Amino acid sequence: MRLVIDTNIIISSLISNSIRRHILMNSNIEFIAPEYTFTEILKHGDIIKKKSKLASQDLQYVMDMLFSRITIYPKDEYADCYDQAKDIMKDIDPDDAPFLALAMKTKVDGIWSEDKGFQQQNGTVT
Repeated sequence: MRLVIDTNIIISSLISNSIRRHILMNSNIEFIAPEYTFTEILKHGDIIKKKSKLASQDLQYVMDMLFSRITIYPKDEYADCYDQAKDIMKDIDPDDAPFLALAMKTKVDGIWSEDKGFQQQNGTVT
């Protein structure tokens, strides 16, 4: 199985040692994400650090471990689907366009997200 993983799943996995983190670290699922993921994580860095209650070095260790299981795709790899994804997500959540574009461009079984916006679109399987 191959899934695009949304940033909200990664952030929740950074914040707590949850079932999401266990699945991410221990499953045979192949996870992929757009490089935009890093932008979103940096944008929420202070909240992640506060909620995780981890020292900076421990949080960095968890982040390194999680991202060792996620293949990051540069925007140019899915750029030809980006405008279509942006149009589909414009009234739902424009920030999710990179994830949808990556799912549309690559062969995936779905998008792992807790964002209800992905269920409102019809551009790919969720």
